[in-house]
Amino acid sequence: MMQTASMGATAETTTPRQARDNVWPAAFIAGGVLFLIGGPLHPSEDPGLPEQATADMIGSTAWISSHSLLLLASIGFLIGLFALTRSRMPLSTAAQRAAVVAAIAGVLFVVEGVFHLAAFADDDAARAGAATPFLSTHMVMSLIVYPLFTFAVAALAVLSGRLLTHPAVGVIGAIGAVTFGLAPALVGLAGIESLDWMFPVGGILMALWFTVAGVTGLIRGSARRSAATSAR
Repeated sequence: MMQTASMGATAETTTPRQARDNVWPAAFIAGGVLFLIGGPLHPSEDPGLPEQATADMIGSTAWISSHSLLLLASIGFLIGLFALTRSRMPLSTAAQRAAVVAAIAGVLFVVEGVFHLAAFADDDAARAGAATPFLSTHMVMSLIVYPLFTFAVAALAVLSGRLLTHPAVGVIGAIGAVTFGLAPALVGLAGIESLDWMFPVGGILMALWFTVAGVTGLIRGSARRSAATSAR
C-alpha cells in the first residue's frame, strides 16, 4: 500500500513537468510558423509618397492580418519559453537564465505586439499630422523590447548547445535574432533605410530557429517515449 501511494505521489509530481515537455516544442513550432507567415504579409511603405507612406502602411488591410499573425506568434514564443523553463530539459545554468530572461522579455514582446497591431487605429491621425499614440508607443517600446527579447533568445540558442537543436542552427538563429533586435534602432531611430532588410531577414532566421528547435524537441521526445516503452 505504501509503495502504491508513493508511486501515485511521484506520478502527480512528474505529470505537469512531462506535460510542459510536450508544450514547449509545439508552442515553438506554432510561433515560428505563424511568424514566417505573418512577416511576408507586412505592407511596405511607398517611397514615392513620403507624407502618406506611414498612414498608407498602417491603414492597409495587410497591416491587420500581418500583425495579428505576428502577435499570435509572439504569444506562441512566450508560452514555449515559459514551458521550457519549467520543463525537464537539462539546460546549463547560463542557458536556463537566458531562457528565463527571454520568457520575461516575451511578456513585453507580446504587449509591444498589441500596440504594434493597434497602430492601424492611428491611420487618420497620421494623415492629419496629429498624435499617433498607438504607433508612437510601439516605436518607443520596440527600441527596448526587441533587443531585450531577441538578445536573450540569441543567448539561449547558443548556450543550449545540442540540447535544443544542432549548434549550427543555434548560431544561425542567434545571428537572426540579434539582427532583428537591432533593426528598430538602426532603421527606425537612426533612419538608415538601407538596413530595412534586417527586419525580414533577421525575423525569418529567428523564426526558423524556433521552428527547428520545436521540431527537434518533438522528435527527441517521441524517441525517448518509445525507448521507455520498449524498456518496460
